[in-house]
Amino acid sequence: MEPSLPAANTVFHAVYVPLEDEIADDDESQVLHIYRDKLEALKVIKKHKKGRLKTFKTLEEAQEFARNGLESVLVNPLANSVPKIVVTEEKSSNFKAPKPQNLTQFRKIIEYGDIENVRKTIWDNPRYLIGSGDTPAILHEGCRYNALHIAVKSTQSPQMCELILNTVGDPAFVKLFYGDADEMRTYVDRASILQDLYLNTPDKGLNETPLHFATKFGLKDCVRTLLSYQQCLKTPLNKYHQTPGDIICSRKSMDDKNLINEIRGLLEEQYYVPVLRAADNSLQPVIGEPFSPASPLKLNTNPISPRVEVKAFAGPMTMAQALEFRKKWKTPPRILGTPNKKINSSGDCNGLRSPGLNLSLRIQDMEKGLERVGRELATEYHVSWKEYWPFLKDFADLRCVEGLTKLEDYLKRQIQENTKSLSALEKSFMNLFEANQTKNKEKLDDLCDQFQSLILESEKGSDQETEDDGEFVTPPSSPSRPSNNESSDSSDEDDMDLADDSIQEDIFLEGKTPSKIDFAVFAAIPNDIDLDKYPYTYRWRHEMQLQSKDANNANNMNNCLRSPKNLPYKKKLFI
Repeated sequence: MEPSLPAANTVFHAVYVPLEDEIADDDESQVLHIYRDKLEALKVIKKHKKGRLKTFKTLEEAQEFARNGLESVLVNPLANSVPKIVVTEEKSSNFKAPKPQNLTQFRKIIEYGDIENVRKTIWDNPRYLIGSGDTPAILHEGCRYNALHIAVKSTQSPQMCELILNTVGDPAFVKLFYGDADEMRTYVDRASILQDLYLNTPDKGLNETPLHFATKFGLKDCVRTLLSYQQCLKTPLNKYHQTPGDIICSRKSMDDKNLINEIRGLLEEQYYVPVLRAADNSLQPVIGEPFSPASPLKLNTNPISPRVEVKAFAGPMTMAQALEFRKKWKTPPRILGTPNKKINSSGDCNGLRSPGLNLSLRIQDMEKGLERVGRELATEYHVSWKEYWPFLKDFADLRCVEGLTKLEDYLKRQIQENTKSLSALEKSFMNLFEANQTKNKEKLDDLCDQFQSLILESEKGSDQETEDDGEFVTPPSSPSRPSNNESSDSSDEDDMDLADDSIQEDIFLEGKTPSKIDFAVFAAIPNDIDLDKYPYTYRWRHEMQLQSKDANNANNMNNCLRSPKNLPYKKKLFI
């Protein structure tokens, strides 16, 4: 219908008819259902059950609604100024939520301190750590403890705390939880938020965070581990309005003032002492100034200079400890026999073994010399140590469980990849062997035919020999040697022998022979490796021991050859 000009108080009743209803009624497909009488509009609604009725004050709005329905953009000055709220739908995980009895069993595994079993469980099903809404999974309903609460309170193990925090903070772990193909950067924020929730979510009873637990039980190592994460809050209040610093050692039976002072020092601003190296090794490595998460290092401010990166760091420590650590790290101990330095009976100087060796390491080993000295200092000061290993592409301390596990996994992958290549080589070797077996069989048949013809010729010539009255006859010639074409068979056999000798497992970090990185790792790992926990590392270390003995024997031989006793007689006269 064509409406006439509206009066001042006229309203328009517009009816939106869906497309499927218009197709069913072709006569009204081109009609805009706009009415001034509401009864007429209601009749259309009764005819089209899926229609929608709305009243407008202007004809333009009514026409727009009759054409597009609720999806139309109304003529409203505020419509474009109001921001649209985008609701992000929570993604579902491909893993099933563990049952309460499974969560109870998982909690007991954490309480027993079984790190390997915990690692396997959480990577098999991330829902043991990630609950609904990307929040920490609750393992104890009454107190609402998450895995970090239980790790601090029960195991009192910094390694278990590191495992949980590093896992939930790993974007690859969060991506495994969702199992979709989004970009990795979309999971970085979620992993950081999840790590923050684990560090700072209080329990239900006393409203205490894992840091409260660590301080009140006097767990210095756990306090140091928790504070090494930037998200950890130092001043949250519990039920009684107490911070972690207010309840230090309150649940510890003995009054250890030194421990209280150490934990209180950890709660202060923490600093780290780094090793700075140029990415292209164009500059000598240096020991950087102490830095903290609140005041990070300012590197690469000059675009002309080579790019400098942090390759190792020790900490956390207080500012005073960091300055003392850096001073001792930069100034090597005096060599044995120098004045003003007391050396104990074992040859140690202030806890560092062999000062002369430390000085030579800094000068001779330009790639890992500073790290080796810093590693010893970190042990002396009882602080954490991390250094970058290029083959792992990550920071790790190869003396602790986490670092040894990374090394074990890397060596395991190396062996598995080498085994695959060996299986392919063995397959080609068997094909070559079967081909040579076929050639040898054909060659043997030809030889048998020659012998058979030789026997027949000898039988024919036997009658002539009796008539020659004892004349000797030259026997038939032996089978000729293989020709050039046939000589390839022997070369193939030699190749098979070489192939058989080349089939050996490669257990070095880079290539078939030990490199500098192998010897650097060999110096960084503990002397005692558990064969049951780290079989690949144990085997690699055994091979490196053999290589080290060979290298030492070669060096000793060279030194003997260079000694004056072994020089020629003419050179001895000049000595």
